[in-house]
Amino acid sequence: MFYGVLHSVFKITLSGGKMFKQTSMRFTHLGIYVRDLRTMVEFYTREFGLLVTDEGIGSTGPRGAFLTGDPAEHHQLVFVEGRDETSKPTTNQISFLIEDLAALRTYAKHCVEDGIPVLLTKNHGNAWSIYIKDPDGNTVEVYCHSPWYIPQPCGKPLDLSASESEILEQTEVLVRATPGWMTREEWLLSMKERLK
Repeated sequence: MFYGVLHSVFKITLSGGKMFKQTSMRFTHLGIYVRDLRTMVEFYTREFGLLVTDEGIGSTGPRGAFLTGDPAEHHQLVFVEGRDETSKPTTNQISFLIEDLAALRTYAKHCVEDGIPVLLTKNHGNAWSIYIKDPDGNTVEVYCHSPWYIPQPCGKPLDLSASESEILEQTEVLVRATPGWMTREEWLLSMKERLK
């Protein structure tokens, strides 16, 4: 089960850096142009359990589809026809949070069994990730949290064939060797304070 994680909380500032008003917002969805709407919908519903909530032709002409994995959000991803066949992806990554390391390892096995090429796997210290491509060539990250936080970016090799205890041990060594590390709980508390 993938969580509806296409959200984050942030503060708004006007251009020039002058604070106008602090407003809490949740990032809830992303819309991207796609080459082949059907193929993309099939991939995201099959691989990530997303549900198509609506689809049709918009007022500006192209056909689109709305997908979600969160019952509280009508859509988290919007796919709209119209991406040029020769264009390169403009998204850096589309990310899905999975429950835990065991589930991530199971997903990695699924990719191998289903012939989905895994581009790379990374140990970020604060998360473990698998990167794949969707049918349009966009990078998709499937990740889970680790028990720690370290400053980012950090992307060390991750061997998901190692045992869970070996991965935890390797990550703890990486974390403790990185200045600024803390437990995930400590980091969550500090983020709550920063976002007040």
